[in-house]
Amino acid sequence: MSFLLRSAISEPVVALEDVTFSVRGGEICAVVGPNGAGKSTLFRVLTGLTTPTEGQALIAGLDCTRDSVAVRRMVGFMPPEERTLFLRYDCIENLLFHGRLQGMADKPLRARIDEVLEIVGLSHARDRAGFALSSGMRARLQLARAILHKPRVLILDEPTGTVDPIAAHEFLDILVKTATEQDVAILISSHRLEEIESLDDNIVMVDHGRVVYSGDLDELRRIWEQPILELAFTDVEAATLARARLDRPEMELLPSADEATVVLATSLPAGVVLGFIGDQLINVDSLNERRMPLRDLLLLAYERQPGYGTATETSEPAPVTAGLGPDDGT
Repeated sequence: MSFLLRSAISEPVVALEDVTFSVRGGEICAVVGPNGAGKSTLFRVLTGLTTPTEGQALIAGLDCTRDSVAVRRMVGFMPPEERTLFLRYDCIENLLFHGRLQGMADKPLRARIDEVLEIVGLSHARDRAGFALSSGMRARLQLARAILHKPRVLILDEPTGTVDPIAAHEFLDILVKTATEQDVAILISSHRLEEIESLDDNIVMVDHGRVVYSGDLDELRRIWEQPILELAFTDVEAATLARARLDRPEMELLPSADEATVVLATSLPAGVVLGFIGDQLINVDSLNERRMPLRDLLLLAYERQPGYGTATETSEPAPVTAGLGPDDGT
């Protein structure tokens, strides 16, 4: 059945290239990027599930390939799917199985199971079978399994993908407490921008296997954000005249649900903007400044990168080049 091995790829594809960033203990870093950017490949390399064809992947100075056993004892991993859980087993049986795989002795393992079930809020469901747990509770059980062996680094790939917004919020609260109270460095990928913004910590933007930004969200806003001004006028006619005068290269007019309101993005001071509308200034009812939505901010930052959107997305296996520098965390 050789046709099953056919691939549209005619030449090697570099899935990750010179990816270097640091996350210290107690910090949470969100890894974001479009589909096919290399996020899951990065996580698979860091957890030893994928071997890079070239280069090194390092966590706290340990090579993820050469020192894979030591890395797995230091890293907790939560994959995006539930297939790693045994749904016929209850919570305790699931954790016992995975704890023994980590080489944990039985007595300290059972004590640790009680501890992690309390941390993730599943003590009341300790004897409940996996198939009887809700999606949110299964996500918590996966998290309990990932932190069972007290890892220094926690890697979570789309952990709230199947969880409702309320359960996702509670899950993130647990993550924040875990990071601060247990001094764990956490890497998390998510397509839910409200989650990334609520974490308000570090962010790594990946595109075509490269890091295009690494740092905190506030710094990203300082680099790319354009303040958004909302000018409400007394009537539609005044707003129409003002909109014509504000149609200038140094500002971008944005859609508005209210015809008597002009919305624009610009880095110019509000006083300068008001100077452009001339005699219509008397018809301004109010002026408000608001932050650019994170979605628009990320899109703007990606669009300004050379070659954005030119690569062909593929899910086929590809050579991997990765380098993650040693640090207190990842």
